[in-house]
Amino acid sequence: MSECHEPNVQHHYRDMSQQHDAAKLGIWLFLATEILLFGGLFCGYAVFRANHPDLFKWGGQFLDERYGAANTAVLLISSLTMAMAITYVQQERRRLAMVCLGITFVCAGIFMAIKSVEYEHKFHDHLLGGMAFYETSDHGNDMGGNHATVELSHGDAEQGKALWNASCRSCHGANAEGVPGQGTVLNTSSYVRTHDDSELLTFIKKGRAAGAPDSILQLEMPPKGGNPMLKDAGIMNIIAYLHTLMVPSENGEVHDAVANSHTPADVLPTEIEAPESFIAALPKSTVPKAMQAPSGLAPDEASKAQRMAVFEKKVAPQLDEKRPANAHLFFGLYFLMTGLHGIHVVIGMIVLFWLMWRLKRGDFNKRYYSAVECGGLYWHVVDVIWIFLFPLWYLLT
Repeated sequence: MSECHEPNVQHHYRDMSQQHDAAKLGIWLFLATEILLFGGLFCGYAVFRANHPDLFKWGGQFLDERYGAANTAVLLISSLTMAMAITYVQQERRRLAMVCLGITFVCAGIFMAIKSVEYEHKFHDHLLGGMAFYETSDHGNDMGGNHATVELSHGDAEQGKALWNASCRSCHGANAEGVPGQGTVLNTSSYVRTHDDSELLTFIKKGRAAGAPDSILQLEMPPKGGNPMLKDAGIMNIIAYLHTLMVPSENGEVHDAVANSHTPADVLPTEIEAPESFIAALPKSTVPKAMQAPSGLAPDEASKAQRMAVFEKKVAPQLDEKRPANAHLFFGLYFLMTGLHGIHVVIGMIVLFWLMWRLKRGDFNKRYYSAVECGGLYWHVVDVIWIFLFPLWYLLT
């Protein structure tokens, strides 16, 4: 191997041209693995979307396309300034190259800032992947927490209705009529009629596999209906509401548990008053007749104070009656894909800072700029991946 005395050429390369070509080949091989990684995630997205179209239609309401569009514009600007930085380095215009790298770095920071604001809203509302999605205590809605003052032998049918809609309705229907291919009919079930509440509680907590011998329809019943956040008191509330949905048998009898009054008045101990309704618990306005507006809306002739006095509490997404089954899968996949992309943006910011440090030190010139070009190629691929993520998550849903 011939000796090369040109600066910045490593000893195992013939000349600068060979070193530059080797560096570009290496970065392209690395970027190919990145494309394979995200390609697998995009395939997973396609499968989930094809199998659960209602899930993506419902989940799209929680994604703000304005955030996505702003991040897209920021990354497009950063791609332009990154390309300009490479050109200025080749022309040995160090100051302009530093400015362009700085703008690219700032754009990356803006992208992460917007993404953090977007994530913060979802963290607050527990719009997360996995079982954390079903924790709704921050909304003032309880998924069956610790009710020490309520007798466990009975349930509250009114509270059970909200829990039924959140955890059971997607498989068993609004009136326990069953959903074909998802869950069995319960409002005429002999199993429900012939078992007491404690036995039903044990069954719901344990669940049943699809291949169980006593499973007639061979449908899986996951423990706690797939909602591990449910506590025993919450399950008892669901059972109480289920009894109100039962269709009387041919002899006109209903299971004794219904006769044992699963209504709120009999559920609570006599020394504890029944909870106030939501409307009754609202702060009373000092404006005369402010609360007389129908359906939570002030009349047209009402003043601004009257309009502000009447409102309706926002229902947590987890308790939305229109929420599809396994809604947490939508947010799990969303955070996986956008979060992994965000990690790559942070890595790109580290690379940009390193390039600016080396540029300030005077390492690059018109002959040696491989590091800047390789960093630029990485940044462009990160931007291109977001170009696909933006329409798939923010526009098509």
